[in-house]
Order: sequence, then C-alpha cells, then structure tokens
Amino acid sequence: MKDKYPTSDSAQVSAKFVNHMDREYELVSAFADRFIQGGSFATIVSAREQASKILDTPVLPGTALAKLVDESVERGLVRAAKIIATAQLDPRQAYARLVDLYQRQPTLGTRSSTSIAQQAYSTPVPIAYLAAMLAQITPEKTVYEPTAGNGALLLAAIPTLASVNELNRERAADLRQQGYTVTQEDAVTYLPAQQHDIVIANPPFNSVMDERGRVKLFNLGRYSTTQIDHAIALNALKAMKLEGRAVLILRGKLGAEAERSNRYNLRSSRAFYFTLYQEYNVIHHFSIWGNLYHRQGDGFPIDLIAIAGKGKSSLPLPAAAEGVTTRLQSRLNQYHSP
Repeated sequence: MKDKYPTSDSAQVSAKFVNHMDREYELVSAFADRFIQGGSFATIVSAREQASKILDTPVLPGTALAKLVDESVERGLVRAAKIIATAQLDPRQAYARLVDLYQRQPTLGTRSSTSIAQQAYSTPVPIAYLAAMLAQITPEKTVYEPTAGNGALLLAAIPTLASVNELNRERAADLRQQGYTVTQEDAVTYLPAQQHDIVIANPPFNSVMDERGRVKLFNLGRYSTTQIDHAIALNALKAMKLEGRAVLILRGKLGAEAERSNRYNLRSSRAFYFTLYQEYNVIHHFSIWGNLYHRQGDGFPIDLIAIAGKGKSSLPLPAAAEGVTTRLQSRLNQYHSP
C-alpha cells in the first residue's frame, strides 16, 4: 500500500520528498547535535521550522516531508541517547540524563499510512535504557531485535554483534546507516539462523488487518491470537539461547489493580501469559503508565517483562499478581542499589 498524505498538491510534495531524501542525514545530524548540546524543541512545529531552514523549503503539516522531519528528530534523539548510554556514567545519572533528553523532545504525532498499518511507535529512550539494563546487554553479547524501528532498544548493543530486523524500508535504511546488518522480514515468522545471548523487543501493539480488511489471526500452535505483539514475542524468543536473557515491552492493561488483573485473565491474554510463564523463566514483570509514551504518539500503559533463560517461571501469572504497577525511577533504584 502506498502512503497517501492530505495535501493540496500531492505531486509537488512527493517531488520535494524525493528531492530531500538525500538530505535526511543532514537533518538527523543537526537534530542530534542540538539534543547533545542541551537544546530542545517545545513543539514539533519548532523542529519543522528548523528543518525548513536546513532544507530551504517549507515543511507543511500532514505531508510526507513532515513525516520525514519527525523521523529525523527521532533518529537524532536515538543517536544522542546512545552517546549518553555508552558514556560509562552511573546508571542513575545516565537514566536521569535520558529522562531530561526525553523531556526536551517534541511530541511526534505525524504518522504515515504505513506506520499506522504497522502500529509503529518507537520506544522512549528512558524505557529503552531500562530494558537494556534488565537484558544485561554488554559489548561481547549477541543481540536479536525483531522490530528494531530506529534502534532505541539497541543503545548498548554493538552493531556487528546484533541481528536486526525491521520491516519499514526507511527505518531499515537508517539502521544500516548506523552500522547494523538488517533483514526486512515478517517478525511473526522470521528467525535469524543463530541463537543469541539476548532477545530484546518492543513489537507493534494491537491487532492488524489482512489484505481483505479483516482482523488478522496468528496461529501459534497451541492457540491462535489477534495480538501481533504476542505473536512476535513468542516467535522472537525462539532465537534466545537456553541460558540467555530477554526483555519484552508489550501492551499493558488499563484500570485499577483489580480491573487490570481481570484483563490479564481475558481470552486474548490468558493463553499468551500461560505459555510465556510455562516456557520461559520470567523474573520481572511490571507495568509502566503511558505518560512516558505520549511524546512518541501513544499513551497506553505498557508491560516490561524480563526473562532469564528457558524453563518455567516461579512467578505467579499476572492475573494473580499484586502491585505490578511501578514508577521507572523506583525500579531503576532497585536494580542498582549498592
């Protein structure tokens, strides 16, 4: 499906989009430098104004060029975050700087029809850093990321030791620019040839439509699901070594604790979590409210799940667990207390 953007002269905008594609990395570098130097964008409009000066052409809302600028802001953000994450800082200090970086980014709200169809929301950099710490990514470890986006979850990974999959053409090209070898396969079924020390993933959420406009059903063997994040997560975990580690970021549940517990027990979730906890050693499972996602264009709560090897987990299933909602800072303090 080709992307369609509501413009008064789509042919003219498309021409500008093509003409400026080769200047995308100039934008990325400019945005990265601004973030590294402590700069910010109060709104995406101010970022587009800066891009207009660089490109010497207006960036109109709702156009392909506007989406390119939004993506360039995000890519610059990830590059700035990687510098912070690999600067050998105290983890609390690094996390605080990443929260500050996140607060200096504008809300990224422009989405193409492709990104909508692919449910493509990127991981906020503070959450990405916490996920990398929980996964225990170190320079010598191999990492598999099945839905890599712009590479936020790979902040601590060495490109030559990472197997990276990303379906979106433009994001795959940017990952290659960062030094990763990238496949562009369907993460529901694709697996790399080798087993990896670490699997880390923030797959797209919700259900997706097939070619006939119907909700797609994924057959996972023991059961079927319409939840694409569940299907990708269970498939990706097959690439983890027996004693490997994994971190999954999945769609969470709304409501108070009792209501959320009941939602984990719904048919759409029960089979997934039973399978996950039976086959993988889940050691942490906590929920994060969606306020750390709104600048990425979403605001739904998420679940962060850490796994240490294959085999049954000793933790209770989330439908029976209490108090899984947490603040990121308290969790960070827990894992890095003296």
